[in-house]
This record gives sequence, structure tokens and C-alpha cells, in this order.
Amino acid sequence: IFNELCALKDEQGPCKAIKDRFFFNVDNGRCEQFEYGGCGGNANNFETLEECEETCVVSVLCSLLEISLQKNNKTPCHLSEAPGPCRGLLSRYFYDSRSQQCKHFFYGGCFGNANNFRSMAECQAKCQSPGRSGCLDVALMTLKASNRNLIEKPTEEPVLSDKHNPQSELTSFVNPGSAANNDSEIKYNSVTKRCQAFYYSGCGGNENNFARRRSCIAKCIKGQREFFFRGILETHAKEREKVLKASVQFIVYINI
Repeated sequence: IFNELCALKDEQGPCKAIKDRFFFNVDNGRCEQFEYGGCGGNANNFETLEECEETCVVSVLCSLLEISLQKNNKTPCHLSEAPGPCRGLLSRYFYDSRSQQCKHFFYGGCFGNANNFRSMAECQAKCQSPGRSGCLDVALMTLKASNRNLIEKPTEEPVLSDKHNPQSELTSFVNPGSAANNDSEIKYNSVTKRCQAFYYSGCGGNENNFARRRSCIAKCIKGQREFFFRGILETHAKEREKVLKASVQFIVYINI
């Protein structure tokens, strides 16, 4: 079920603190970093990228997977409620794809569509896939594996320089340079996955050094990683005459 809080806009709130947080951008389907003032705001506000992805990205993936599965197998479950134009009051059930539950409605007796079942049990057996919980597990594992670079497709342009060694990432981002002058700069912290302030001496150091937080976010946080999400749903043979097996492949873009 899509979590409604994920549709809220990023909201800094009335306070003036600068706290790095993440929100789900419903326009592009990604979790992105924003600056939170420290009070107020709304529920689309997560302390870590992982928390945001597990709450919002996974729910979107599974909703898309279930809808695609239903369409590919020509089930009526994705169709909307259709009482029809006639004036009968026949007790029927339909599958609500938004809430992902079977619900009662009154059928007029003519026309309508195939998302129309005589009993709750018939509706549930046809449309409420027992594989959805499995989808959540698979999606979570996929996201975690992606964050460990196990199924990463390399980007055309590295985040830092071509000479940057990923194995030295944990130490390279704290290089302050060699001069005595200390000015506040912004760096990308690969441990917290946030852009944070540090004191830069003014010379030397490395390319993980930005004058503005916005530049750091654009370069390091919003880099896209492409990975394949493959979900397999299987219904129980006891609930249906034929065992439905389908594999649906999505190309999903998420933040690093």
C-alpha cells in the first residue's frame, strides 16, 4: 500500500536550524536530501536515506509490481469500481487497487466490468496476492544490496575524480589540506551519506570539497544508480486452480 505521507512536499519548518534530512520526491520517485529547520514540517522527513527508501520507495515498487502483474495476466483486479447504469441493488465485491483490499459495493445489474465478485472469498482469491509480503522482502533486500554496490551499474562519470579509489573513500573525504587558514567548506560523508561542513585549510586536499551545500548535493547525493528489480509472485495452489507465476522486471532509479 502506498504510504500517503510519501506524497507530502519537503517542508523545512519555521525554525532556523540546518539539519540534513531526506524526503520522498513523488515527482521523480526518489528519496532526496533537504535541509530541515528543526521543528514543524511534516511526516515526509527521514533521518537516513535507508529509512526513506524502506518507507516510500519499496511501497511504490510493490504497488507497481502488483498492478503490472495483474495487467500482464489479464485479471480484472486493476479495474475501478463499476456499479453500472441500472438501478438494481445486488450485493457484490470489487478489488480496490489503491487500498489493495476487497470491498463491498452495490451492483446495478447491468454493464459494469469484470472487477465484480459474488463473494468476498472469490475476490480475495482472485486479487489479493499472497506474494505481496514477499515483494516487500525482495525489494528491501534489493535496496540494501544496491547500497552495498552488489548490483550497481557504474555511472558514466565518477562522483569524485578518475583517480579516486573507492577503498580510500572513508579517509579521503576528511582531508583538510595543508595550509593554516581554516575556512568552512562542504564535503560528502560516505558513511552518513550526507553533505556536511568541515574546515578547509585553503590548499591541497582533494576534490571532495564544495563551497556550497547545494553543489555537494547535486554532485554526490543526486547521482543516479540504475539497477534491476526483479520480483517473483506465486499464488498458493489451494486458493486457485492454476498456480500463477510471473516475473516482472523494472528499471528503477534511486539515490545513492
